[in-house]
Amino acid sequence: MEGGVLWSALIVFLLTFAIAQSTATAAWVSGIGVITVIALGAALLMAVLAVLPVPWPVGLGLGMILGPVVALIAAAPMLHAAHPLDPALVSAGGISLQVVSIWWTRITDGSASSDPSFYLFLICWLMWVTGAWLSWCVLRWRKPMLGLIPGAAAFATNLLNYPQNQNGYVLGILVLTLALLLWNNYTGSIASATRAHVKLTGDARWDFWESGLVAMAGLIVIAIFLPPMSTVDRTVDMESTLFSNWAQLQQRLSHPGVAGVGPGASGTTGFSTDVPLGGALTRTSDVVFTYTVSGDYATVKYFRGINETSTLGGEWHPGTPGLRTAIAKNQVPIFAENYQKLAGAVIAVRMLRPPVVTPDILFYPGQLERIDRPAVATQVALPVSQIGNLNSIDRLSSAQPSTSAGNYRATVDYSSATDAQLQAAGTNYPDWVKQFATLPATGYRTTEVMSQIHDLALKIVSDAKATNPYDEATAIQNYLRANQNFTYTLTPPQAPVGTDRLYYFLFVSKKGYCEFFATSMGDMLRSLGIPTRLVNGFGPGTFDAPTNSFVVRGEDAHTWVESYFPTYGWIPFEPTPDPSGAYQPIARGSQGQSLCLRDENCDPGAGVGGTVGIPVPTGQPRGVRNANDPGPAASTFRIHALDATQLTTLVGVLLALILLLGAAVARYLRPRSVMGVWKRMIALSEMAGAKRRPGETPLELGRRLQRSFPEASEPVGALAGGFMVAAYAPEDLAASSRSSVMEAWSALRPLLVRRVLARLRPNRA
Repeated sequence: MEGGVLWSALIVFLLTFAIAQSTATAAWVSGIGVITVIALGAALLMAVLAVLPVPWPVGLGLGMILGPVVALIAAAPMLHAAHPLDPALVSAGGISLQVVSIWWTRITDGSASSDPSFYLFLICWLMWVTGAWLSWCVLRWRKPMLGLIPGAAAFATNLLNYPQNQNGYVLGILVLTLALLLWNNYTGSIASATRAHVKLTGDARWDFWESGLVAMAGLIVIAIFLPPMSTVDRTVDMESTLFSNWAQLQQRLSHPGVAGVGPGASGTTGFSTDVPLGGALTRTSDVVFTYTVSGDYATVKYFRGINETSTLGGEWHPGTPGLRTAIAKNQVPIFAENYQKLAGAVIAVRMLRPPVVTPDILFYPGQLERIDRPAVATQVALPVSQIGNLNSIDRLSSAQPSTSAGNYRATVDYSSATDAQLQAAGTNYPDWVKQFATLPATGYRTTEVMSQIHDLALKIVSDAKATNPYDEATAIQNYLRANQNFTYTLTPPQAPVGTDRLYYFLFVSKKGYCEFFATSMGDMLRSLGIPTRLVNGFGPGTFDAPTNSFVVRGEDAHTWVESYFPTYGWIPFEPTPDPSGAYQPIARGSQGQSLCLRDENCDPGAGVGGTVGIPVPTGQPRGVRNANDPGPAASTFRIHALDATQLTTLVGVLLALILLLGAAVARYLRPRSVMGVWKRMIALSEMAGAKRRPGETPLELGRRLQRSFPEASEPVGALAGGFMVAAYAPEDLAASSRSSVMEAWSALRPLLVRRVLARLRPNRA
């Protein structure tokens, strides 16, 4: 194909593939994997239209019109799943105008802005435009810079918001972009020279490719040693209103959590306001927030989001909101109860993507002491006698700004009470907490199922010989965690229609995820009269060594159990036996660390300024292997991530070295003087097996090389003759021979290189 169109098309397809895969890796919404096929299909279609003799308005218009149609078809399954009552999107008569009207209403009233299915449609459309526009601009208009605009914008958005797992795409996209620009420039130079009837010399071509190789090697080095500008989201730091609005738009793309509550419901891992016992879940690796720790935090850091205190319809839910208390910046709330054995630490959070269902929630581990932004604390409705007292914060919301996005620093408390102290706590529960110690007689589960759950709880605590609420809670926790009959899975079997889903989990399938285990423990504890609540939030995440911070993703969303103990308050328990090792039994006491204890008037936030200290990776964050645990499961994620990074770096370094070596060889083979040409010819001839003999004159050497390399007879003779003139003729005549020597060398060089390579090739006997 003329003008190097075939090679241009190949680079366009590779670049389109890299941009689409980078976007798919970011996992903006569920079902995003289809965009790679869409982008490549658009690039292929527009490549065909670009090389055909069709008027550009027709070809470009056809490609652009098809974009929303293809995007609608690709997103149709998710759109239908999210809005099952909508009419069919596509029928025999085409796209339903009624559906268009419905979606136009959703767009205008703003509800579409928080709909992941709508964002899937937009992303599919963007990827179509990315592939189609790049292909058309390069192959028809020969303007690659113009064609790269939508793809570069998409890639930059991915890199700013989801820098993890993007190093390979950074390297590939940079190299392919430079290759596209160099190739387009080269083919353009050839076309211009052809139109002007000017012949480019061999050295002119070599100069072009040598500079291209050096530039590409330099770009690779930059891509390796100056990786994505950060491993956290910088978009929200932009001062420009335009960029800030775009950042807020991107942050709404978080996964909303489990979709549906029926036995066959399915969805993605992520934060949810309830504790649904649904169907299969798909892991999402999108980063929700990062954090660092200042001070010792002697137990696992579970980030509280919403306390689940109400039981209705077979599931746990947040209780009815009661007291709402405004908390000023860095103000310590006045609680009705002061607990003993509280230790403190400071958690610095950078919230990148607040969960779309609750963008105002401020997540923090343990119990809040104070926070460095105005907030609102919500407590569930309590008995009349307790109205006005703040006993517990069941939800903490950001008041200014109205979203939790950005940075905030929370000073928090957590219990350092020992097993013995909790065992001796007794059962003298205050009035306000007694409502959390019973299950409703109606509206939650059938009497038969409630009785079976209670009997199971009695059997567990009896077998464990538990005589106090703490030992009873620990026994039930261990029963669910240590019983080999129970299996943690994101794809639990569906309960038969009409069967209580918790009953089916506890007594039949024994397979489920954290919501099933936490609900089981919560139901059993309340059936025994122990005040209990569930908590929806996030696990500790993964410690990221390069940034000295923990990274919490959508897949770290978690539900756990808390029970109330007089004197010590709400104490967390972990009933979920996650095989990855992320969720360990919660340690009690100080664990040998020097804690900042409230009883001793220690303030962990004192002296902590705008920058929080280096994190102390206590506990077992996801993916960090316990040295005492020989099993590989807990370390799988981190090892794979390191291998991928190291592999990208290794490939990049090798590629850069190869390019630099190629540039060095190219420079060696293109000497600038006649004497340099003569030396290179002798060196290559000897490498090809024809060594120069002692006392041999240039003409004698030339004649012998003509016999040794008959295919190079003509350029060898011309070069030898030209060298004799340049070396021994008068100065004015010698200068005129340079051009003939250089031309002869241009013809001889590839012949000698082939001879050398043939000699280096292993014998094929």
